[in-house]
Amino acid sequence: MEITKEHVRKEFGSRGAQKLYIRLAEQGLWKSEEELIKKYLKKKGAKVLDIGCGTGRTTIPLHKKGYKVMGVDITPEMIENAKKIAKTKKLNINFKVDDATNLSFKDNEFDYALFSNQGWTQIPNSKERLRALREIKRILKKNGIFIFSSHRRVWGSKWFLFWVWMYFRFYILKNLGFKIWENDFGDRLFKRESSSKEEGYDTKQYIHISSEEEIRKQLKEVGFKILFVGSGLSEQSNYKPMFFVVKKD
Repeated sequence: MEITKEHVRKEFGSRGAQKLYIRLAEQGLWKSEEELIKKYLKKKGAKVLDIGCGTGRTTIPLHKKGYKVMGVDITPEMIENAKKIAKTKKLNINFKVDDATNLSFKDNEFDYALFSNQGWTQIPNSKERLRALREIKRILKKNGIFIFSSHRRVWGSKWFLFWVWMYFRFYILKNLGFKIWENDFGDRLFKRESSSKEEGYDTKQYIHISSEEEIRKQLKEVGFKILFVGSGLSEQSNYKPMFFVVKKD
């Protein structure tokens, strides 16, 4: 089994995922996102690219704050529903299907970019995640700011056996010739938002659980300057992702 972009599209385009994300569109910004946007996205009327916008949870409040925001997502169903929600609210927001690893925008086009809800970690393969970072840097203007979040690699008692098993699979079984689906250490599949049984296919949601060191290394390779790394303050759950704020020099 190989996890591809098509797997991600299919999962997030499923009926169950769409029902969930239509509801999430009403939640607005997390407390942590609100604080980081206030602190770092200071230019009034700036052009913002909201990557992995889903149904508009972050795009809509960015628009209401006065930014010239464009929402993009790789899943057509997300964009279709984002447009419907914006129309219902009588908001003139641009949404389009686009791929973070191959963005259809000119160089230096945006002041700011946002990739919320750990969306960057849902890009399969470290080479593709690196490619997305390069694309985001390309479309940002000089001194442009990019804010994104990542799943946190936790080694506490709850996750200790999970990571031991992951290490055994990736570094021992794989080297012995066993077919292991993971491309990178930290890849995980879990059942959450899919309505696969209803729709006649069996799939699980993909995420990559990164270490902070891993992300810092990729950001350095791309040439982003790191301004902030810290835990999120999301009031939506007890889970606190890592937030990164970086700058294009």
